[in-house]
Amino acid sequence: MNRYRILNIFISIICIAIFWGCEKEDISQPRACFTVDVTEANVGEPVTFTNCGEGKAFSIWTGDQYHAYANYGTDAGVNFDEETLTYPYPEPGTFTVAMVATSYGNKGEDIFEDVDSLVVNITDNRAEFLEFGFRSPKVVGTIEGQDIFVEVPYGTDFTRLKATFKTSSKFAVVTVDGVEQLTGKTANDFTNPVEFVITAQTGDKTTYMAHVFAIPDTAKELVSYSINNIPGVFDGNTIRVTMPAGNTNYTSLRAWFETSSDKSIVTVNGVVQVSGGSRNDFTDPVEYVVTAEDESTNTYTVIVEEEIGFLSYGFEQLVPPVYASISGYDLTVNVLQGTPVDSLIASFVTTSHNPSVKIGDVEQTSGVTLNDFSSPITYTMEADNRSVEYTITVTVIK
Repeated sequence: MNRYRILNIFISIICIAIFWGCEKEDISQPRACFTVDVTEANVGEPVTFTNCGEGKAFSIWTGDQYHAYANYGTDAGVNFDEETLTYPYPEPGTFTVAMVATSYGNKGEDIFEDVDSLVVNITDNRAEFLEFGFRSPKVVGTIEGQDIFVEVPYGTDFTRLKATFKTSSKFAVVTVDGVEQLTGKTANDFTNPVEFVITAQTGDKTTYMAHVFAIPDTAKELVSYSINNIPGVFDGNTIRVTMPAGNTNYTSLRAWFETSSDKSIVTVNGVVQVSGGSRNDFTDPVEYVVTAEDESTNTYTVIVEEEIGFLSYGFEQLVPPVYASISGYDLTVNVLQGTPVDSLIASFVTTSHNPSVKIGDVEQTSGVTLNDFSSPITYTMEADNRSVEYTITVTVIK
């Protein structure tokens, strides 16, 4: 074989290789085709698309926000890999749905597309409250069917409450007596139940009745207490009222009192008490029961006791006997000229507490103990962990 023949064979082989290598893949044209089970649906209801197209890949643009074929390249499509695709539309509107069928080959050098489209109309019939409450006071209500129950703190003004709410659709309109309500802004009087109407985009309506209740008051304290304008001294739940010396008739006394809440009820032995009106026997301690609106109770014990002191004071050895007028703690005894004021024996009667009576450290006995009254003398009385001081001044009448 001469060299020319070998060269011809080699050239022929190269040409065949080039011919076969340059031949392109035969690509079938795609065909976009799809159907929908419903063209009218409500928000959230499933809409099912069925693929009847031909091609290697399929995508669908549902037409709503972020899935619009008109914004191809910006908005995203959804892969349509299965025979059907179900999509619940989250918002209402009229949407053009586009399906793209794609065929490709030759290492991506050749891409063919076909588009099919249809229109679906999505309406919104949602008209429900998801949340309901108040901003001030900040409380959340309970939704039970078409009734809403909200508890607010005791003392809340019902007449200007602003409801905060969330509806199942941002397109729903909430009204009260035909007035559109804005969450957290529109005030209403909730003294009586208030009817809220939610109107959906479709015109469907749902009516709710909002019931507002005040949490029962728990206050049950006596904050002031007095008898005959003498204020009681509070020591926890014990109240002591110290009456003037000599006032020992405690069988029918009226008390004035004030409670921490106008909703509480005060009773003695089951009898409702009226401040400044009800009378009771305070010979022994009396129990006052304060009942709150929530029916919890608080009991106070009132002890009325006589003040320790002199009931009478004078000099009975004198002729005629002379006595001081008992008023306050500064007593004056008038004696005639010539009375030996430096050596007088006082006679006195004290209250029923049997207090100890002293001048300085010297115990005094009525009708027995001799003292010099040339200048005022201070008596100290002690009983029941209490003490008082009296100043006695003897004045010579000229």
